[in-house]
Amino acid sequence: MKSVLTPTASAASAASPPSLPMRPIRPIRSIRAEAYRYALGLIPGLEFFENALLVYFAVYISGGVDASPNEFVWMTTAYGVASVLAILKQQWFVERIGYRRYLSASLLLYACGALLAGTSESVTQLVIARACQGFSAGSWMSSCRILAQVSVPAERRGKAVQTFALLLFTGAAAAPLIGGLLVSEYSWRMLFLCTAPPAVLLAGLAWFTVPDAGRMRERATGGRYPFVPFMAFALAMGALQVVMQEMRYTLWLQTPWLPLLTAAGVAALVGFGYHQWQHPAPFIRLQTLRRREFQVGLLLYAAYYYLANTQSYLMPRMLEQGLGFTLERTGQLLGYSALLTVLLLVAYFRIAKFITHKKLLIVSGFAMTIATSLWLAAMPPDAGQSQLYGVLALKAVFGIFTVLPVANLTFRTFDHESFVHGYRLKNILRQLSGSFAVSTIVAFEQHREALHRTRLTEAANPYSPIFRQTLDTLANALTHMGVPASQAQGAALAQIAQTIQRQASFLTFIDGFRFIAIVALCGAVFAAMQKQLN
Repeated sequence: MKSVLTPTASAASAASPPSLPMRPIRPIRSIRAEAYRYALGLIPGLEFFENALLVYFAVYISGGVDASPNEFVWMTTAYGVASVLAILKQQWFVERIGYRRYLSASLLLYACGALLAGTSESVTQLVIARACQGFSAGSWMSSCRILAQVSVPAERRGKAVQTFALLLFTGAAAAPLIGGLLVSEYSWRMLFLCTAPPAVLLAGLAWFTVPDAGRMRERATGGRYPFVPFMAFALAMGALQVVMQEMRYTLWLQTPWLPLLTAAGVAALVGFGYHQWQHPAPFIRLQTLRRREFQVGLLLYAAYYYLANTQSYLMPRMLEQGLGFTLERTGQLLGYSALLTVLLLVAYFRIAKFITHKKLLIVSGFAMTIATSLWLAAMPPDAGQSQLYGVLALKAVFGIFTVLPVANLTFRTFDHESFVHGYRLKNILRQLSGSFAVSTIVAFEQHREALHRTRLTEAANPYSPIFRQTLDTLANALTHMGVPASQAQGAALAQIAQTIQRQASFLTFIDGFRFIAIVALCGAVFAAMQKQLN
């Protein structure tokens, strides 16, 4: 009798059906393919989670390192510029070490940046840590989306792209829920430290699931890398970011440095664009900009990312400082709204193929942002939680109705090579739009809050009979509550100052949401005028 270990017996055993019903075992290759699909979404989802944490809980991070609003903007600027440079450098890294090593190494470097950010004791340390994180994570979204496009078979690509989008929105949705708990139970440092362990785990997942694709062995040691245009772009971004920040405090023509920096930045940017247009192997193939639908898509992407970041910055401040909600309750409300977006995303994937007029969806998304902003601007200062359910539900629809149809329409006619370059350019725009959004909304908030505080303080003077009556009433009430008469008037003045500050902040948030409504209106009008969206 032959042994069961012989090839003949093995082949016969494999060919004949088993005598007893057995549950089929999924092949290792299939399990790895499933893990690979989730890795492509989890890696950029971690970046979305961390960026949302920074925007939602910006006040606590700034207070933790005693950063002024201007210094906080430097943190977002450093991250944005480093991210853009990482996207430009991505192809160079991939051609030499491949996607698997590149993603694994960048995740480990990101974890080191998270540890540095979480242990920072000064603004300078935090800016350096954010630059390190930006250079590590800036290209994750483009790398993983490009891998889903070029390495996943066509029959499984749709499912991979859906998982990719779903995990991006899930990462952003989890940020307010988890962040609120971390800050209330621990400190702002946990906002950064909590991302280090997942980054290490994802590095291991990337090493075992991502294929060793993209590496070109013949170019690993040969060929010259065009370093000058890369540095030109870096200097251009740095110069223009400095100009945008300083213009909040200094008139553009008041000092010769701002016009000179502007000229240098524009010249470097033009030189970089000319080099990329002429070079046979550019960082980014700008010829894709010739396509009208791609131009329209980029502008709509910029509008979406700008509105999403400004809303994410203002909403928690409105709920906490304007309406008086606790930090934990604010995180729960915003988190539930974001989770509703995830549920709507699943429904959208099921019905998207039946929606032929996506232009209507895009315009409706901007219209919902207008309605959300005006609704919040009309919110009374004593609004309760039940009055926010409707506006938070309306806010949850914005991303589904805007960015997903735009993504479908922007790249629908691209081949693989054009998609790679076009998607990199789109992600450069995403990073710059996010950085610019935070810079402008912080500047807007500072200006309007100073204006409202000045106007409210004008009435708080000893010559105003209303002010004197309010002060005496508060002092008498504090005296009856047990406060010594010698301290009652000072305590009453402190309460009036707090009231003025809260009113100034509340009026500032109202102005901010009206500003967002104006930007959304411009986006809606622009989308409605585009024939390419039909």
